[in-house]
Amino acid sequence: MEEASLNINHQKRTPPAFDALFKAHYNMLCAFAYNFVNRHDLAEEIVQDTFLRIWERYDELDMTAEKAYLYRAVQNNCLNFIRQDKIRRRYGHELMEQLENRISLMNTGATPSPAEKLEHSQLALMAEAAIRRLPPQCQDIFRLSRFEDLSYPEISRQLGISVNTVKTQMTRALRKLRDELLPLLK
Repeated sequence: MEEASLNINHQKRTPPAFDALFKAHYNMLCAFAYNFVNRHDLAEEIVQDTFLRIWERYDELDMTAEKAYLYRAVQNNCLNFIRQDKIRRRYGHELMEQLENRISLMNTGATPSPAEKLEHSQLALMAEAAIRRLPPQCQDIFRLSRFEDLSYPEISRQLGISVNTVKTQMTRALRKLRDELLPLLK
């Protein structure tokens, strides 16, 4: 299929045209994304997520140079994933580990003092209040991950969203909770 025949202008924005766009570029975009993330499943997830975002805004987009647009969109999504992954690895578990350590120290079996009980209940209340201030989907994903010990793929299946969306939402949740609660722990 020639690229010119795939060029989607405002008159041809139809599901069949989008389907042709997807089929014409999907495999090459997956190979392109793989060069950034070095995992086939993740590359496919990023490309699928990119096409989903394009489909959601399909009528608003000006894709006169569709191939360049697609590659730039996939590149940006790969770079965003890499950046979020670095943040998650660097800071993601820091907050939860600190909270869990403090809470577990208070639950060591020894009878806690009234001050320790108060600190424990205050920490738990502050953490719960901070979690409740997260956006609903972000909150659901955080609770499923931290309190029900579900993996990202399990959360993805349960909520009917992409694994990439789960990762993005967890990164946001951990960043917001860290920013809000970390100063209280110092």
